[in-house]
Amino acid sequence: MNGSDLWIFHPPRQRGTWIHGLLWLISLVLGGWALSQWAEQRPGLPWLVWLILAVMGGLGILWFGYRLVALWRATYQIERDGLRLRWGLRIEHLPLAEVEWIRPGGELGFALPLPAFAWPGAILGSRNVPELGEVEFMASETDALLLIATPQRVLAISPADPRAFMRAFRQALEMGSLSPITPYSARPAAFLSHLWQDMRARLLIATGSFLLMGLLSLVSLLAASYPTITLGYTPQGQPLPPVPSQRLMLLPILGTFTYGSGFALGLYFYRQEEGQAKAYLLWGGGIVTLILLLIACLLAGRS
Repeated sequence: MNGSDLWIFHPPRQRGTWIHGLLWLISLVLGGWALSQWAEQRPGLPWLVWLILAVMGGLGILWFGYRLVALWRATYQIERDGLRLRWGLRIEHLPLAEVEWIRPGGELGFALPLPAFAWPGAILGSRNVPELGEVEFMASETDALLLIATPQRVLAISPADPRAFMRAFRQALEMGSLSPITPYSARPAAFLSHLWQDMRARLLIATGSFLLMGLLSLVSLLAASYPTITLGYTPQGQPLPPVPSQRLMLLPILGTFTYGSGFALGLYFYRQEEGQAKAYLLWGGGIVTLILLLIACLLAGRS
């Protein structure tokens, strides 16, 4: 897409979408299956194995889901005042004056080494190349690589139409810059560091994690101590028929889903200063939910 002085390019998405979508689906199936098996096990070695598989599935859901969303939201934007590159939480703004040259990766004369764990749709990370120095990748495919040299590093991107990108860059140079954009660089590691320096955010996250671990520990203790347990009461106030104590595992599952989804959504809002209050509210709501689940667990243990 382009306007009179604005051009927006996207990386190739097809292969990356298929790969990340399939991996996300596999993680979802693995996590759901492992959780269902874990909820039926009594504490022991099988219980621990299913728990580890469930955690791996959950991490895969978050990781591949983030990579898929980041791929679809990735943009390379050219305007007469600079370049704006975005890939997930990674953002780079460059005034045109800081761009020393742009060159296709295939014209280097040597094979450009890729970052570790790079695959279609997620060629991300940095490599030190003797001929170029530090090269940071924000790309999805290797056959469409363009290298953007700056005084600090070389950025490797992959617009779907590299020639159109270079034409737009030359046109922006010819138009001249009226008000150069302010250089800006945002990295996920820096975001997490800033998050941890916020005392309120740190307290909310630490409290939620502590309560979640406490809920899991309490449920495990009750499941190991009682073969059956009552989960609730009838409208007349009488205890419901007892069920296997493994059913209590549904409480930490519910707590993990509720707190985890609120935590992830809170991170999304926290990126912008005006959204931090929403993040605090989501994390606080997750803590209240975990406290209620702990109370429910204690009441079930007394019945």
